[in-house]
Amino acid sequence: MNVIKGDDGPTSFFIVGRNNSKQTLKQKIQKFLYNVRKKRIVKSLKANPHSMEQVADYIVTELGFSEVDKTNAEYKTEYLQMRASFILQYKPELLGDLAETPRLENHEEETIKLFMEKIGQRQKAAEDIPPDIFDIDLHIYEKGDGNNQSRITVEKNYGYIGGSASGSKNGFMREFDKTFRKVYQYYGVTKKDIDNNTKRYIELVKTLARR
Repeated sequence: MNVIKGDDGPTSFFIVGRNNSKQTLKQKIQKFLYNVRKKRIVKSLKANPHSMEQVADYIVTELGFSEVDKTNAEYKTEYLQMRASFILQYKPELLGDLAETPRLENHEEETIKLFMEKIGQRQKAAEDIPPDIFDIDLHIYEKGDGNNQSRITVEKNYGYIGGSASGSKNGFMREFDKTFRKVYQYYGVTKKDIDNNTKRYIELVKTLARR
């Protein structure tokens, strides 16, 4: 399988060719353990929700992260990319003729090139939509030093929580995974989320089940 993947959710795509779908023994074991954890979480999960404002405060006061200044160039870049991504996901009709997601008809080089151009045009059109028509409430939190850095991203309007980390210290990535699960667990779910199997509930279960 050849994969081409973007970093901003809705604009991600895959080019799938022939591949051997057989799983290795290790993959089968990992899937089995994931399913065991998932069933245990589903069975034990109780309603204990917190707002995005509370989550943001928890990340700073309890986990020791610091918020990135919104005037920071890196923040501005991520804001533009995420706002465009959310437009594509939640309000594609704002893009007019570009609202429909491009389809890849075949794997010919010229077709792929044209497909990439359309994806780029769609992304650019989303970025060009003024904030007074569609906006997001993005907050970025960071922690660490030059060698070991972790980041948690919170978008308050649409209830998005994301995270990333890089580091050379032994166990650093595993420690961040634990921290990220703490954030999601604190965010929690309502009884309505559980009863209706909402996106918030599904994301919480998936996040807690990962190891």
